[in-house]
Amino acid sequence: MLKAHTLSLSAEDTPAPVSLAELRPRSGEPVRLETRIPKGRYSVRLIGIHEQVAVLVSAPKSRKSLLTEGASLSVKLLCGNRLISFSTRLLKAQDEPFPHWILAYPRQLETQAFRQHTRVPVHLPLWVDRGEGDLHQPQSALCVDISLSGASVEAPSALASVGELLYLTAKVSVAGMDHVILAAARVRSVLQTESGALAVFRHGLAFEDLEEETRLVLSGYVYQQWLYESGELL
Repeated sequence: MLKAHTLSLSAEDTPAPVSLAELRPRSGEPVRLETRIPKGRYSVRLIGIHEQVAVLVSAPKSRKSLLTEGASLSVKLLCGNRLISFSTRLLKAQDEPFPHWILAYPRQLETQAFRQHTRVPVHLPLWVDRGEGDLHQPQSALCVDISLSGASVEAPSALASVGELLYLTAKVSVAGMDHVILAAARVRSVLQTESGALAVFRHGLAFEDLEEETRLVLSGYVYQQWLYESGELL
């Protein structure tokens, strides 16, 4: 059995007073709503922001909520490499042109920055090869934890030696959209964790020279998995 890595966030040393609009969270990002009275949690999506006026989110799928207009809410969502938290209230629940909630624009934010090395446990199938000069077919493997800087990958045989470069291909879903990650990674360690017919080799990998688009998708995926793992998203 694998042991889950400790998940951690670091508070920003000197957080600058910024507004939600200045942070520019992307439409479609997962948002976690929590209420105390009545007690409840809702997973929704960000629709957009009307600066200094309101925040629009999709209505929860559970439409039988007892929440009334004016009710207090706690909100958590991702903005870049930050987890943003704030308190608000429900201004209006609308059904047209589609079900959505209008929340009061937050006057104060709490921000926490993810550490580059924070790892989250995953179960992500991927393909591994050694680049253009590799005469072998790509090998299937399993990523068991991942961070913004590297990953742990398991396979039934050693994929490469320490110091060699591998190329990873994986399909991930971020905010409901599918993306393909293509990443180069340097092998930092190889450890055989199980032997016999069910041999398992665990590879510690460090990402190298990630393209900007790949880094953005990877960041969104890692943060999203952290939210799932910590219970902030259902």
